[in-house]
Amino acid sequence: MKLNTAIFPLLIAMAAFGLVVACGGDDDAPDVATAGPAATAQPIATEAPPEVRTIKIGLLSPETGPIAQFAPGFADAAQIALSEINAEYPGFRFELIIVDTGCDATQAATATQSLVDAGVTAIVGAACSGATLAAIAVAAPAGIPMLSYASTSPAITTADDDGRLFRIVPSDAQQAVALTDVVSAAGVSNPAVLAMTNDYGAGLGDNFASAWSGSLCTQVGYDPTEGSYDASTLAQAVVDGGCDSVVLMSYSTDGAAIVEALLGQGFTGSIFGGDGIADSAFQNEFTDVSVLNNVIATRPRQGEDSSVKANFESAYAAAGGAEGAIYTHETYDAIKFLAAAIVSDPDGDLVAAINKTGQSYVGASGTHTFDSAGDVLGTGYSVCQFAVTGSSVDFSCPRIWTADAGLSSE
Repeated sequence: MKLNTAIFPLLIAMAAFGLVVACGGDDDAPDVATAGPAATAQPIATEAPPEVRTIKIGLLSPETGPIAQFAPGFADAAQIALSEINAEYPGFRFELIIVDTGCDATQAATATQSLVDAGVTAIVGAACSGATLAAIAVAAPAGIPMLSYASTSPAITTADDDGRLFRIVPSDAQQAVALTDVVSAAGVSNPAVLAMTNDYGAGLGDNFASAWSGSLCTQVGYDPTEGSYDASTLAQAVVDGGCDSVVLMSYSTDGAAIVEALLGQGFTGSIFGGDGIADSAFQNEFTDVSVLNNVIATRPRQGEDSSVKANFESAYAAAGGAEGAIYTHETYDAIKFLAAAIVSDPDGDLVAAINKTGQSYVGASGTHTFDSAGDVLGTGYSVCQFAVTGSSVDFSCPRIWTADAGLSSE
């Protein structure tokens, strides 16, 4: 059959329309037929915060016992040092653990063992020499070094410590020489020595006797434990011997009792002492302060003025630090020093780091260099005295003694 030619144009138009519909599309459709998965936010890479290492330091303090009145000052100085080292070394967090020695060897050993068990890296202390010697017998076998802030007995120099015992105060072998010069300069010639039988008293007393060029009127030892000595008996030995002076190697409580007993028995001679009584708080032990008049005593001298010393003293005053305190500069220095040594080589040999750090170390108490025994030379001694007017007591240190220059005005 023959198709009508009029249909062809219609068929061509319909075919063209279908092609447009199939290949065209909505004007609002995306250029890409299938959209990909939605993008997700990628975190920005950052460095992990540095690890903070916790370091525990022990402090052996005489919170009870014959010099307990000085413990608050030690604690106040220690807290200032602790605050500073935590600010100075952000990669470390230092913790201070304070334990009581009672100024007693047995108690000190027990307290030190508690610090070892607590995992301390180093120990500051002790104050009393006998406590320090007992403590190092526990600390050294545990591999823990100690740095004393107040122990002055000559016995510490030769202690069996495996090289782990250091101190930031000079030996009483040197203070004894200073005392002999002070006593001699006062014009006396027949002194009595009344010394405690502990490591501090016996060491200082024996060294004074050895350094004294003349003869001693008498030398008597006594146990300073309350109830273990009779101040009147000690004073009577001085009076009966016709001594023109007395040199006390005592702490404050027993020292005050002996001074009062001496004056009560009519003694009119000169009275001298070591650092156990060389502070203004000594007057607090007396019922009648008039007996203190003209008592003279030596104590380790603070270093020359420096920014470190000035900054510590300002911080101590601002913190309301205990008044009448002793060895606060040394306590502060001991903690700051150990922190510097630990940070210098945290995974190395701490004893080696202490020896390295302890070369011309500038602290609040002076510039210190450790010798092979862990001792420092110190900066000499202050020569202090009490002057009483009525009920008012003036305590001052107008003279100094140094190994190279002897006695001179401050």
